[in-house]
Amino acid sequence: GDLRPRPQGGPGRFLWVGRLVPYKRPELVVEAFRDLSHRLTMVGIGPMERALRTRLPDNVELRGWIPRHELARLYGEAAGFLHVGEEDFGISMVEALAAGVPVVALDAGGARDIVRDGLDGVLVPEPGVSAIRGAVERVASGSWDAAALSARAREFSPERFTSRMREVISRTMASG
Repeated sequence: GDLRPRPQGGPGRFLWVGRLVPYKRPELVVEAFRDLSHRLTMVGIGPMERALRTRLPDNVELRGWIPRHELARLYGEAAGFLHVGEEDFGISMVEALAAGVPVVALDAGGARDIVRDGLDGVLVPEPGVSAIRGAVERVASGSWDAAALSARAREFSPERFTSRMREVISRTMASG
């Protein structure tokens, strides 16, 4: 496959994308990066923006919404993607995997269906600074198979979802 091994513990550039609202926990992600050698690019707007900007460490950049092609470039450069909010699905995690990027996600909600710990990224047991920091280090020091991550994302394509729903419905009807 097209394995992209990273130097052990070498600094990488991580990505966080979303609305700057409390349940997505952007402030925890900022704090987790405060003492790391890795860099973080955050893309988003929302009510927490001003408060976050006042305490950004040097290795964290906060950008507003950007054009789709620019976002695609950031995904392409990312060593890892962070998603520590609890959500039913979280399409951004699938987008990251499609780009061949491992995901650091909270072990809750939709992330449990998308990210298999150690295979597609790292699941964080609870939303805390040290847990996030540890997960980032695990992703940074691991070797991730971009082709396998991309293949995982295809399992969540709309076409695939629709055909799986049809199977479930037809099985349910047949057994009724």
